[in-house]
Amino acid sequence: MPSLHTNRLAEEKSPYLLQHQHNPVDWYPWGEEAFAKARQENKLIFLSVGYSTCHWCHVMEHESFENEEIAKIMNENFVNIKVDREERPNVDRVYMTFVQATTGGGGWPMSVFLTPDLTPIYGGTYFPPSDKWGQPGFPTVLHKLAKMWTDDKAGMSRSGEKIVELLQNATQSKQPTGASGELTWKVPAKAYEHYADAYDSVLGGFGGAPKFPTPVQFDFLFRYYAMMRVPQHIYDELSSYSTGQLRAIASRYGLDLRIGSGVVEKSDLLGEVLKGLKASDESAENALEMVTATLKHIARGGIHDHVGNGFHRYSVDKYWHVPHFEKMLYDQAQLLAAYCEAFAVTRDDYYAEIAADIITYVQRDLRSPDGGFYCAEDADSYPKHGDQKKLEGAFAVWTYEELEELLPGDMGKVFGYHFGVEQKGNVNPRNDPHGELKHQNVLLEKHTPDETARQFNMETEQVQQVLSDAKRKLAEVRKQRPPPHLDDKVITSWNGLMISALARAYQILVVGGNSAGGVDKTVLDLAVQAASFFRHSMYDTSKKVLKRSFREGPGDVEGFADDYAFLIQGLLDLYEATFDESYLRWAAELQETQDALFWDDVGGGYFSGSATDKNIILRMKEDHDGAEPAASSVSANNLLKLEALVPKPSGTEEAKTYRGKAQRVLEAFAHQIASHPYSMPQMVVALMTHLRGAKEIIIHGDLNAPASSATHLLRTIQSEFVPNRTLALARPDVSATESFIAERNEAFKSILQKPIEAGAAEVFVCKGFECGLPVKEEAAVKKLLIE
Repeated sequence: MPSLHTNRLAEEKSPYLLQHQHNPVDWYPWGEEAFAKARQENKLIFLSVGYSTCHWCHVMEHESFENEEIAKIMNENFVNIKVDREERPNVDRVYMTFVQATTGGGGWPMSVFLTPDLTPIYGGTYFPPSDKWGQPGFPTVLHKLAKMWTDDKAGMSRSGEKIVELLQNATQSKQPTGASGELTWKVPAKAYEHYADAYDSVLGGFGGAPKFPTPVQFDFLFRYYAMMRVPQHIYDELSSYSTGQLRAIASRYGLDLRIGSGVVEKSDLLGEVLKGLKASDESAENALEMVTATLKHIARGGIHDHVGNGFHRYSVDKYWHVPHFEKMLYDQAQLLAAYCEAFAVTRDDYYAEIAADIITYVQRDLRSPDGGFYCAEDADSYPKHGDQKKLEGAFAVWTYEELEELLPGDMGKVFGYHFGVEQKGNVNPRNDPHGELKHQNVLLEKHTPDETARQFNMETEQVQQVLSDAKRKLAEVRKQRPPPHLDDKVITSWNGLMISALARAYQILVVGGNSAGGVDKTVLDLAVQAASFFRHSMYDTSKKVLKRSFREGPGDVEGFADDYAFLIQGLLDLYEATFDESYLRWAAELQETQDALFWDDVGGGYFSGSATDKNIILRMKEDHDGAEPAASSVSANNLLKLEALVPKPSGTEEAKTYRGKAQRVLEAFAHQIASHPYSMPQMVVALMTHLRGAKEIIIHGDLNAPASSATHLLRTIQSEFVPNRTLALARPDVSATESFIAERNEAFKSILQKPIEAGAAEVFVCKGFECGLPVKEEAAVKKLLIE
C-alpha cells in the first residue's frame, strides 16, 4: 500500500534518512533551509540523531514518528531535523556532549531541542509514546517545551546559552604546560595495571555485562607484550654490561630502580635491573594471556556468527553469548587486525582461521561493486517472508526443531552438543527482555572440538568436518530467510580501518604465515581496490580533500579528522604490503590536508571537524578511544611512522616536522593519559613507540627477481611481531630520483644507490636514520628484529 506521506528526506542518500522519508513528520535534513525556517517562524528545532541499524531508533520511529497525532504536534510547534550520525559525526558529537552533561547519559536515538540559533536547551535519548517507566512520554515533552518556548523564549535561550558557555569553557583549547614530564613508561604500566585488575580470568574481557569487544584495548596489550618482554640474549649478556649499559636497559624497559643515580656498586645495580626485567617479563606474559584468551572467548561465543561469519556488535551477558545482532564494518576491521596479530605473536592457526572468517564475511556481504565497504547490517529482520514485524536476531537464530530437521542423525547430535543447542532454546529470559528470542538458540561453542570428539568417541578432525558440513547446510538455509537491512553507505574512516586490516592480514597471514588460515593474495587485492576507489571517487584532487561518505555517488559532506587519520593509516599499511610508493605519497599529501583543516595551533592534537562549518557551535576533539580510536590517537601513530619513512626536509621547523607534531599530540593529551591511560589506549600505543623509538627496516633487493633472497628475508620480517617497526623496500631497478622515500630519507637514498648483485638481498635496521651493517642471513635478521 503506497504511503500517504513523503517528506524532504526522500531527496537524501543516507539509508537512515531514507527510512524516514514517508513519516508524517515534516522532516528536514540538517542545513540552512531548516535553520532559516526556524528563525523566520521563531520555533524550536527538534533534532533527532541516529543511524540506520540502531534498534531503538527503529522503535521510536514506529511508536512516535509514524504516529499521525504525534507528528501533528511536531509539525505545528517545531522545525524537525533528522541527522545520520555516521554522515555528520560533528553534529552528533556536539549535541551528545550536551545530553551527557545535562542528563548523565547518552545514546541513540538522540533527541535534542534547539533554539533557532542552534543552542540546545533540552535533550535525551529514546522517549516512549506515552508516560511510562517514570519517564515522560514524547507528546508530554513536546507539549511542555512548546508551551515553555511560547511563554519564555528569552529565559529558555539564556538557560541554553549558559550551558553552552560552560561546555565551551570545558572544551576550550589550552596550551599544555609541563606535559612532557608526564610522558614516561609509567603511563603504559598504569594502563596495564588497570586491565589486569579489570580482567575476567574465567570468561575473558574486562568488566561485566554488557561486554564489548574493544579492539583498541587488544592493540595496546599486544604492543605492551611486545615491548615489555625481555629477549633471552639480554639475560644471557646482562652480567657483562657496564653500569651505563645497565641503566640504559632500565630506561628502555621503564624500570623503577630503587637505587640512587650516583655511584653504586655494579652488583647492586645488576640485582635491581634483573629483578625489574623479570617483573617486566611477567607483566608482558600476563598481557598476552589476557588478550589471547579474550579473543578466544569472543570467537567461541554467540557474538561470533558461526554460520554467517563475522561478528555482532556486543554481548548483553558476561558469557559473550547473546549479542546485540547488528554487524558494523569498524568492528570487523579492528577485530580482523587483532586476530592477525594474535596469530603473529602465538603462531596459533586458530586465530588465522578466525581472521579468514571475518574476511569471508566482509568480502561476501559488505563489499560494494566499486570496491568500497558498506557500513553495517541491522540487528532486526523479518522471521519469515510475509511477516509484518521484525525481530532482533531473527536472521541468525534457530529453534531446536529446525536444527533437528535440517541436521538429522549424528550430525545434529554432534552439532547440538558442540554449540549448546537446547530443546526450549538456550537464551536466558533475563537477556531477552522483549521475548524476541524465546525458544531460540544462539549458537556458541559450548565445547571445544577435542571435547566434542571425546563425547562422541570420534577423531577431532572428524568432528571438525561434521561441524563444517553442518554450518554449510545451515548457511544455505539462511540464504532463504529475509535478510536484515544493509546500510549500503560507504564511510571513509571505517574503510580506512578495513584497508589497514586487510593490508596487515596480507603481511602477517599470507607473507609471514605462508597463507595461514587459507588466506591468499585476494586479501591484498581487496585492500588495493578499496584504496583505488577512494582515490578516484572520494578524493577531490584539485582541493586535496576527502569526502565523508558515498552512496549513489559521493556525498556533499567533506571528510572529518578521523576520515583522514584512518585512511592515512590504511595507506601506510598498504605501502608496507605492496611497496608501492604512491600510497606513501598520497598518505603524506592527506596528512598535509589534515594538518591544515584540523590541527589545533594552541593546544595541539586534532579537532574532529574543520573551522569552516559555522553551524557547529562547539569545535571539539575526540578524547576517548572506544568502539573506534580517536583521530588524534591514530594520527600520533601515523606521524611517527611518516617521520621514520618520509621525514620533512631538513631545516623544517621542529614543530612542523612529523616528529614535532607527534610530540605535541602526545603533550596535548598527556594529563589525561597520565591519570586515566585506559581512556585512550591507542594514544598510549603512540607513546610507547615514541619512547622506544621506531625500528626502521630497509630491505635492499629485488622481490621479483628469480630466486631472489629478498623474498625469504621479507617472509622472515613479516613473521615477527615488531609493532614499532617501519618497513621499506629499496629496489635496485628504481633510481633515487624516482623514489619518493629517497627524496625525503637520506639513509634510504644511500642504500638505494648501493650496487647489489642480481638476486641478492640485504637488510638494514636503522634508528633515527642511522643504519647498522647489512645482514643477509635469515637468522641474523631475526635476531636484529627482536633485539
